[in-house]
Amino acid sequence: MLPMLAIDILGLEKTYMVGFWRKKPKCALRPLHLTVQEGEIFGFLGPNGAGKTTTLKLLMGLVFPTGGSARILGCEVNDPKMKAQIGFLPEQPYFYDYLTARELLEYYGQLSGVDPKQGARKVGEMLSRVGLAESGTVQLRKFSKGMLQRVGIAQAILHDPKVVFLDEPMSGLDPMGRREVRDL
Repeated sequence: MLPMLAIDILGLEKTYMVGFWRKKPKCALRPLHLTVQEGEIFGFLGPNGAGKTTTLKLLMGLVFPTGGSARILGCEVNDPKMKAQIGFLPEQPYFYDYLTARELLEYYGQLSGVDPKQGARKVGEMLSRVGLAESGTVQLRKFSKGMLQRVGIAQAILHDPKVVFLDEPMSGLDPMGRREVRDL
């Protein structure tokens, strides 16, 4: 039996209309063909403006494609069943800075269907995994960029997703933090 494709992209493309009357086409992603097997770790590399973030936004259903198609775990990208199986860290995450790291992760755990009986334990484990066990009760407004990035990674993997998308996951991390993230 063949392993399931985690990601199957066929001719996915995105063009934005820009300018004063939105009449000028701007290509953000040329037709992309890509498959990633289940269980595979895949890095999507390229220069600035190559379409990496646009591709992730398309795969998450945050923007709609101009052409082509994409499936994740055999489902269309806008299928709610598929969304529950994905962890996502955007390039520039926004978190409510009046919450503590623990409160934020508990909130995201509830949103992503983590069993409430296991929630507190799971959040504690995630904080430890990303090196923030001692900072769980600190408000996010007091966190450095690197600490916020660690919280973002924790929220992306908290619910044990089958597919994880991390956009610029090393942004703001010091060398030790980068090593810890790689080890995750």
